[in-house]
Amino acid sequence: MMNTFKKYTLAIFATVAILFTACEDADDNGNVIPGVNSILNQTENNADLSMLNAALIRTGLNTTFNSSATFTLFAPNNTAFTNYLTANGIASIDDIPVADLRDILQYHTLTTEVTTDVMTTDYIKTLGKDDEIESLDLFIETGTSILLNGNVTIIEADSDADNGVVHIVNAVIELPTVFSLIAANPEFSELTAALQINGLETDLSNTDGTLMDPYTIFAPNDAAFQALVDLDATDEFDSIADITSETDITEDLLYHVVGNDRLRSGDLSTGLIVNTLRPSTSFTVDVISAGAVITDATMNTANVSTTDITAINGVVHSIDLFIRSN
Repeated sequence: MMNTFKKYTLAIFATVAILFTACEDADDNGNVIPGVNSILNQTENNADLSMLNAALIRTGLNTTFNSSATFTLFAPNNTAFTNYLTANGIASIDDIPVADLRDILQYHTLTTEVTTDVMTTDYIKTLGKDDEIESLDLFIETGTSILLNGNVTIIEADSDADNGVVHIVNAVIELPTVFSLIAANPEFSELTAALQINGLETDLSNTDGTLMDPYTIFAPNDAAFQALVDLDATDEFDSIADITSETDITEDLLYHVVGNDRLRSGDLSTGLIVNTLRPSTSFTVDVISAGAVITDATMNTANVSTTDITAINGVVHSIDLFIRSN
């Protein structure tokens, strides 16, 4: 009787050991790999994510989303992928170059778990990278619905996974340009309109290095336009419309842009002279304890607030005054 009990006990322990070992991945340093509800599993088990699953497999990211690391995935459904392919004249997922497809999928990914209840209206870093291997930004706008970069909507939120969370979205999120990251943010509505009206949207959306990109943009937010109006009661600006209707507004906008360079916050230093795309003009940067300050050609000062908003063709920094070269 005792021998029978011992044999039965040993059999149980052996079974448990086998099951425990099966849950580990020898190539993952012993970390437990999610079992039946990883992010990858969710793309496998949801028929509406079949194109996404195929894309993950093709790029090798299926392994990433089946690992024990933690992610947030903004998951385009099949309709989103179909629309993307049609809009870009691509026959199928298999016709997108693997490197390009991987870049797109990584841009849909955050390296932490972010559920909708903790999302705020702001820029957030993604797994996607620019040419300097810096994290690309995504703009999240919260409200009745949650918008990504101004035109992609979360349609099914907070699907919990063992290694993070999945939010299904209604469109593929295009890789961001400096213009698209500005246009996505309602706080840059005046700047966005001014860039579009003056034909600078195309230039700032360029990504092949032929139009002075990459760019660094010191972007005045809407409050910055109003701050210029309020700066001097005796000048010619009584409203924001007076600024945006200036005959030389294009030159004033170019005064906010640096060409052929990505100036990140770490590159700014006291006494730095920054040459702009407005010919023969520059401004000076100083770095103080509160951050960087710009002194323009009229000797007015603007504070650099949000920094290092990263696109595939440059960097955006927000400033609190519309600066001028004359």
